[in-house]
Amino acid sequence: MSAMIEHDFSSRISYELKRAERYRIFLSLLIFNLGPIIDRGGSAGITENNVRERFLSDIRSFISNTIREIDAVSNSDGIKVGLLLPETSRQGAEATARRLGREIIGFCKEYFPQTDDHFIPVEISSYPDAAGARSIQDYIDDFNSGN
Repeated sequence: MSAMIEHDFSSRISYELKRAERYRIFLSLLIFNLGPIIDRGGSAGITENNVRERFLSDIRSFISNTIREIDAVSNSDGIKVGLLLPETSRQGAEATARRLGREIIGFCKEYFPQTDDHFIPVEISSYPDAAGARSIQDYIDDFNSGN
């Protein structure tokens, strides 16, 4: 099922990228890596599959409730969460990444003690800005291949 959901997410990215190219509007993609928090939470019992799955489901629901209606959140079983931000410039994506990073850390306090000192790695790719190390198309390919 998650392969289908991720395919839907990569299809949405492709659609929004074509739309951004056609109408010359911004598009940004954030990829949050929850690995460091999950690894640290291993000692707190997050390593059990059912607890880990519940945590990942809960954090995606939390993110979904803190973004705009036009934005989209990936929903794989992996430790990376993709967030698609149509009509958002790189500067807007950077601001969203900072805000959401703080909010995710606050959310994680429910699961893990002492998450204040965590940093959540985030990759940002924007169209038409080429400042990122990877293009949005690279991420589409990753989602299609299951990485």
